[in-house]
Amino acid sequence: MSAPIDVVINGFTRSPVLLEKSLAPLRRLHHEGVVRSIQYVTWDSAEIDDCLAPLSGMSEITLTRVPQPQVQGMRVQQGLVYQVENLRAALRLLPQDDSLVLKWRPDVIVKHAFLREKLLSYEGLSQIEPRVCLGVRMPEPVFQRKIWVPWADSNNFFYLDDSVFLGTRSDVHKLVPSITRADLNTIGTGNCTPYAHVVRYATPFLARYPLFNAYLKRYRLFRHEIDFRELLVRCGVDDGFFWHLIVAHAWILHSHFHVDIGAQGDLSFYATAVNLKADWSKFETLRSTNPYDNVEGWRAGTVPGRALPSISRVYGRLMDDRWQKAMFTQEMPDLPRDMLIGMMENVAGCSDGRFHEIEADFYKKVEAIYGAFGSLAVAS
Repeated sequence: MSAPIDVVINGFTRSPVLLEKSLAPLRRLHHEGVVRSIQYVTWDSAEIDDCLAPLSGMSEITLTRVPQPQVQGMRVQQGLVYQVENLRAALRLLPQDDSLVLKWRPDVIVKHAFLREKLLSYEGLSQIEPRVCLGVRMPEPVFQRKIWVPWADSNNFFYLDDSVFLGTRSDVHKLVPSITRADLNTIGTGNCTPYAHVVRYATPFLARYPLFNAYLKRYRLFRHEIDFRELLVRCGVDDGFFWHLIVAHAWILHSHFHVDIGAQGDLSFYATAVNLKADWSKFETLRSTNPYDNVEGWRAGTVPGRALPSISRVYGRLMDDRWQKAMFTQEMPDLPRDMLIGMMENVAGCSDGRFHEIEADFYKKVEAIYGAFGSLAVAS
């Protein structure tokens, strides 16, 4: 490890026990000299004062309260702005040097040994993959180093974990997009809450991978009900443009991200959404959320070395790097090498408009599925 590491914590939890468990490994790493500073940045709203009270006994942590943005709209729309602006405020507090930033939430628990190894080994794990792969010159890198995320998704593009991530300060700053009215409209439409992840991770790549521009603009069509996802995936695996999105996204994961959730229990996330009926004063009543609660189950369904088993799932959760690495480093029986190379060449040259017809056809299909599904939902 050469660069200093700063931790930025955003958000809050109503469980003092969860807060203590979440921050204990970070505080220990600070004492060990692995972490330079721990910055907890959250809003100045009086309603969360009690949630932050335990921090008064944690001298390793610097608490900064900033004005809460005034955002009109639904809770999910407000939450999108809060997440982005909270991180933006935290980054402003850090030294303007070539540091690493570990973004954290106080409702995540990690095993000390797992996080320590991840931080100390970052130098060796974060090298961006060579731009030329299988003889194809892919777009220029977007990041300086790979960003570590616990999980990603193979067929739900740019749906990567954003509760915890680690990267260089300059790269993490690229994950702080300017939120537009179109973004707020998208996340407020139907069941599109994962858009909070998608807009963060997709935005830096749009200029060099323009085949994802329409995906982001039409994300309202990619509903997250299980029944709808089944229809969408069934359509996608038989569609040429969808396969180009799969390959482009897999390349971005392989070349720009280090995906690793560890073993079961190395990381746990106690999201509010799955603990609405829990007694926050009793830690034992809290449940860890998906996919942290079934790491090995998700890993078993990935089948590295084959493309279809992962992308045919309703959600193609990836717990590590093996699936996307295999796509570009070994022969796969369900994705012939010459076909893969052809799709990579198309992705690399897609700014010339070669996707115009098949892209339009793909979104017509998605629109039809969306409309039919909505009609069935109303009828039922």
